[in-house]
Amino acid sequence: MEPKTKNTTTSDPQAVSTWSIFKRMSWSDSRLLAITQAGCVEKFVDALVWIVYPIFLYQKTQDLPLTAGIISIYGLVWGSSQLITGHWSDRFGRQRLNVTGMMITTGGVLLMPMLESSMGWSISAAITGFGMALLYPNLSAAIVDLSQPQWRATAIGIYRFWRDLGYAIGALVLGLAAYFTQDLTVTFWVVGGCMAASTVWLAAKG
Repeated sequence: MEPKTKNTTTSDPQAVSTWSIFKRMSWSDSRLLAITQAGCVEKFVDALVWIVYPIFLYQKTQDLPLTAGIISIYGLVWGSSQLITGHWSDRFGRQRLNVTGMMITTGGVLLMPMLESSMGWSISAAITGFGMALLYPNLSAAIVDLSQPQWRATAIGIYRFWRDLGYAIGALVLGLAAYFTQDLTVTFWVVGGCMAASTVWLAAKG
């Protein structure tokens, strides 16, 4: 007689519903909410970089390769710096690096319209990229730290839903700000203001 095998299709009595995790992530758990909103708002920066930076920098430089080069600095610094920023959070803690990343990114965004040289814009792009590198692996890691194995993947999926929705919300906010003011520089102040407010929230509740 063959030994009985465990029925893997039987529902787990300890399983947590997706809706309950969605509520926890979206409003009922103040720490998870603080991290989730930071993930959403920091994507306003990506919307700014990919929508506004090309137009803003080309208007300033009238040089498409130079514009592309400046924007590429953001991506290069962002991507390569994550090789160390994830390790830093394992050593020094998520919250410290996440709040610092929000602050640095805010500063980089606000610097861009205040500068008037390709070197200055490149430095601004690098600062913004480094700030985002502090955020990208470590906001997700903070969600992992605060979630249980039974619902961790669900929590990550919901976090990424809100985070990536930030692209769409950011694009809409930027478009409306530029349309009603007829001034691209306003979009930098709007994103900087949203990031600053989000940073305070994360620092207080995260």
